[in-house]
Amino acid sequence: MMHLTATRSELKVVFDQVGTPTYAGDLAATIYGIIEDRKNDKTGIYHYTNEGVCSWYDFAFKIAEMKGNTGCKIRPCLSHEFPSPVTRPSYSVLDKAKIKDTFEIQISYWTESLRKCIDNM
Repeated sequence: MMHLTATRSELKVVFDQVGTPTYAGDLAATIYGIIEDRKNDKTGIYHYTNEGVCSWYDFAFKIAEMKGNTGCKIRPCLSHEFPSPVTRPSYSVLDKAKIKDTFEIQISYWTESLRKCIDNM
């Protein structure tokens, strides 16, 4: 998205698919913290994503905004308007209550983590 919004004058991005962008650095730090706390013996399946919800359109718009790529007009479109061989769910937000409660962790909002990610690139 950084490249596309920097090199195109217009871009169509779906807005009817919602999820939570997740910064790999936050996920890695969380996993490391859980592993480092060797006194815990909690096993199971845990979901992790950054906090908040957005569409692919919202995500692309925020990336362009943070990178200062204001010359690209980002237009929302529906999934059926965007040719793709892959069918994606319209809502793919995970419930993080178990990991937050079990390990007493705070999770950053996706826009804060996007800023960290962009600053680290």
